[in-house]
Amino acid sequence: MSASTESHKSSTRLAILEAAIQVFARLGYSGTNFREITALCGAQRSLILYHFQNKETLWQAAAEDVEKRFNAAFDSVFTEQQQASDRETARYALSCFLDALCEVPEYGQIYLREGATDSPRMEWLSRHFAPPRALRVQYRDPDIQKRLHTSVLRDILACTLVAFVTLGPLLERSRAVATGKSSAGTYELTPAKREELLDYLLRLIF
Repeated sequence: MSASTESHKSSTRLAILEAAIQVFARLGYSGTNFREITALCGAQRSLILYHFQNKETLWQAAAEDVEKRFNAAFDSVFTEQQQASDRETARYALSCFLDALCEVPEYGQIYLREGATDSPRMEWLSRHFAPPRALRVQYRDPDIQKRLHTSVLRDILACTLVAFVTLGPLLERSRAVATGKSSAGTYELTPAKREELLDYLLRLIF
């Protein structure tokens, strides 16, 4: 096989994968069919199946790619340095997680759409959709360490961040309606709202 042919196959596969990520994030696994993916990348169903065998394999590849992007986004802003206090450590970790969510919105979209239904996809997400370095964050207070790694508080924090970023447009419109304003400043997440969110989450922890 020539280098140009191999390059064309690789670029076609990447185009299919990128289209699949966008469609799965927007419509979920159950709502996705090959027509939407074809509309985005131009590859017909037969070519999609040539590269990915079936819909489940394509979803798996898409989820793995989103996981890699999210982990890379988290790692790009997170350094394992000692903070002045457990409070500062928690704020820093939450802030990095929030930045990664904003950079890779498909992460939260896939998490919400597939995490609500018991399925092989939900099981896969439960094992993979968490940045490894975030799970290794250490706190001085053993009680804080336990609460942030194994208690329901961990789930509350993760769900709040994912939902706040992913449902940003809905939260923006809802708050604007409630306050009678044209804009509430929730979406896109403004610096002030970002700090307000982190402050509320820290109150839950401490």
